[in-house]
Amino acid sequence: MRKRSNSRIVLPVATVAMTPDLDPQISRERMKRIVEETKRDHPDIRLILFGETILGWFYKKGETLEYHQSIAETVPGTSTQFIAELAEAHDVYISFGFTEKADAKLYNTQVLISPQGEILAKHRKFWIRNKIFTSGKRKLTTADVDGIDVAIVICADVRSLWLRRQIRRARVDIVLASMADDETNHNAFHLMGVLYDSWILVANRYENSKRWHGLITITDPWARLRAHGMGKEQVLVQRLVITNPSGLGRCLRRTLVGFKFAGLATVLMMQMVWKSVTKKRKK
Repeated sequence: MRKRSNSRIVLPVATVAMTPDLDPQISRERMKRIVEETKRDHPDIRLILFGETILGWFYKKGETLEYHQSIAETVPGTSTQFIAELAEAHDVYISFGFTEKADAKLYNTQVLISPQGEILAKHRKFWIRNKIFTSGKRKLTTADVDGIDVAIVICADVRSLWLRRQIRRARVDIVLASMADDETNHNAFHLMGVLYDSWILVANRYENSKRWHGLITITDPWARLRAHGMGKEQVLVQRLVITNPSGLGRCLRRTLVGFKFAGLATVLMMQMVWKSVTKKRKK
């Protein structure tokens, strides 16, 4: 991975909580609308992140396997071509997740497409809980975005200590975290952001139900939660200031963030305990 000399780069980005449809074609049209509106309102946006398997539903009661088999696509394929044309038309990087089919298997896959319509990176989720998907190879997936190093992770992949170490060793500038997660506590995602020593963008799905709440966050390398939202389909926009600190500067930042990690972990644990106690009292 190429590393910059000491410099300061500003990258305007957007992360999305979108409501997908059962029909991938309708989901693609929703993505198109979101990209068009985001670029209209924020013409300088350079990267837009969509969530995990955002072309369709994550679960379909009693038919999850058959459903994902019916919407699975190859890479390249219909959706990557559609998004490539969209990225090229609006001069923007776009990352999104979908169900990939390859070698008679299904993969939970996230791609990053350039403003030139090229597939810059493809990551297959390797920490699998939904067993309809085949586990991808455990690897660090990175790409260059305007001279900035980005890494792609998908939902439960964030649990991998190996991946966390690889991201920190590689001095990745931005982690694109694609989610289909029902979390409602932004501290949980904030805590995840503390671990990587980089900017963290979380994209998710929102559905008007009790399961998918659409929590999205943006956290900086100092473990400061810069933006978060939940409870609706929305787009968060942020100008990321990317720097390349010296070894001593990075060490100092990691030390200070370590103290914040301890504090956040304590708060999160207390919240979990209180939630458990409240449930017991209600019973």
